[in-house]
Amino acid sequence: MESTSVQFPIRLAEELILLMLDEQSGYLEMVPGWNFSCVMAGAVLADLALEDRIDTDLKALYLVDSHPTGDNLLDPTLKEIAESGETQDTQYWIERNTGRSDEIVTATLDRLVERKILDYESGGFWGLSRSVSRSGTYPASDLKVRQEAKARILSVILNDDSIPDPRDAILIALMHTCDGFKLLLEPEDYEDRLERIELVAKLDLIGRTVATAVRDSTATPRTRRVIQAKPIPKLRYIDILRQRDFRSGNIPKAMYGIFRNHGPVLELPFKMRKSRIIALMGPDTNQWVNKHGRFYLRSKDYIKDLESAFGASRTLPGMDGAEHYRMRKELKSAYSRSALARRLPELVHRCRQSLSRWSEGDVLRATKEFQNHISSQISHLTMGVDCSHYVDELLEYEHRALVTQVQGALPKFMLRTPKMKRYSKRVREFQESITTSHTPGQRKGKPPDLADAILGLHKSDPQFLPETDLTFPFVASMVASIYLGSGLAFTVYSMIRDPDLHEKIRKEAEALFGNGREPGPEDFTHDAIDATARLYMESLRVHPVIPWQLRMVMNECIVNGYQIPAKTVLLICQTAPHYSEELFKDPLEFDIDRYLPERSEHTTPGAYAPYGLGTHMCLGSRWVELQMAVNVLLIAYHLKLEVAPADYKLGINPFPTSAPNKKLKFRVAQIRNPI
Repeated sequence: MESTSVQFPIRLAEELILLMLDEQSGYLEMVPGWNFSCVMAGAVLADLALEDRIDTDLKALYLVDSHPTGDNLLDPTLKEIAESGETQDTQYWIERNTGRSDEIVTATLDRLVERKILDYESGGFWGLSRSVSRSGTYPASDLKVRQEAKARILSVILNDDSIPDPRDAILIALMHTCDGFKLLLEPEDYEDRLERIELVAKLDLIGRTVATAVRDSTATPRTRRVIQAKPIPKLRYIDILRQRDFRSGNIPKAMYGIFRNHGPVLELPFKMRKSRIIALMGPDTNQWVNKHGRFYLRSKDYIKDLESAFGASRTLPGMDGAEHYRMRKELKSAYSRSALARRLPELVHRCRQSLSRWSEGDVLRATKEFQNHISSQISHLTMGVDCSHYVDELLEYEHRALVTQVQGALPKFMLRTPKMKRYSKRVREFQESITTSHTPGQRKGKPPDLADAILGLHKSDPQFLPETDLTFPFVASMVASIYLGSGLAFTVYSMIRDPDLHEKIRKEAEALFGNGREPGPEDFTHDAIDATARLYMESLRVHPVIPWQLRMVMNECIVNGYQIPAKTVLLICQTAPHYSEELFKDPLEFDIDRYLPERSEHTTPGAYAPYGLGTHMCLGSRWVELQMAVNVLLIAYHLKLEVAPADYKLGINPFPTSAPNKKLKFRVAQIRNPI
């Protein structure tokens, strides 16, 4: 549905969303389903009645005026009623329009953001904007200001002397039909105010009629389709072996081949810790995870043993629901692009300092060199100290913990070998080096970093983030730097292999850094780094460093018609669509022009997901984009690199995350601009 101008008055559907919004979890209190769809469809019909386009009574719904309202939240339903030529009752039209529920919710959330009533946060979270939170009001139309929905409706419910206007009576009637007040009120308060709720719900004829139809549709639907769950196909080992791309390490391409041959939902022929594994792949399943994953999937189950290896019990990757939303909100500024932009001179300095170690004629092990190159930057920018000398031990300990605690590929005692015990001690030393360098005296006059944010949260609420949980986020940042180093190696390889593209990047670098210029954050505009940004986007499409993710099904769900029981492990192959011919023209070609505005192939819902899906989407994606752009541009400006040997064909090491294999080397052919 297209974006709608805020010229229209705030609609019932919008205020229903505001009433159902849980500020603690960042999404709706009510789980989407048939009942929810009926309520949203009923809200649209009630608004059409308030606009004098239809009239309703307990027996029938009548068309009064077929002229469009101009509001695309309402007009599709009005058009369908007008074109039907039939007289049906309200229940019929509610059930007929339940199919628009997702469309209505998406458009409503977008409109509330456009009105500046809600703020959207990456990962699919919404919250009241700062202005609404402070004032308790928002514009209902161009000329009117309305009290915030929850405060206004609760005032009507809790105050017997309050006389609601007709719209509020309709809202209360709709909320009551779906038991919405059970979510807004404490149980004893709900029981105490139930009589008042039922009284107000009957005050308005439109509200009473629509609410009755909604209640009938949820209790005894006439047209609701019964979805017959399909049996989940079982993949065989031979089906996996036939995918040559698995052997070459290209996980997204291999999974797309399986999707194309076998479908979007498959049971894999092996188990993880005695649990069956179901793989999801394709744009439709990506959209399902984005929209509904928060209600059915959980990350804690598969990551809790990894957390315990670092002495932690709760971490950002292992949290879900309100705790996860709070943690993201507390840390989002430290992970933001603006946080890195404020330290751009330091980023440039750290990058150049690392590049200065390379001399003309040097042959570099690409993956290892770039991982060290990025980890040095990340350690200074996020932890305030040089942690690069810890990286090898941290990475090996994390990888061993991953294969023993999560994948179960090795027995757990393999994490307790003498070598791993030494590395575990190094992990503790790593944390101590950070905490001792972040005392008030040590940090005086220095820009705040991620470690400051983590330690500040611990200090302000040690119960929410106890001392035992501090090590994991520090280690996670350094592990992430390894992934970024792998991504940089893929990106530079792709740039070098295309001379014309390489020249475009070099020209952007020359414009920014040439003649001794030291660009500021304001210089890194979209136009200034256009080709560089599209290069990195295409590299993430072709070579995503995290091609899949694990989740546990906590509530039975139906995905694409397949019923998946609780306690099933899900392997979400979110990057499989990256190789779809239907979504990307010539997907095997490395083509940065597919991100130009006139093509925008990546914007198709579910098509492009290099940063993950749903509520656990990468919090630092905007930081990463700027850091990668600066690094690619400085490499192109200062160095001319060549692939060594020249006939090398890219190989990929897929585990534990994707990286170019050890055979990829770069030769420094020329120092273009001395550092």
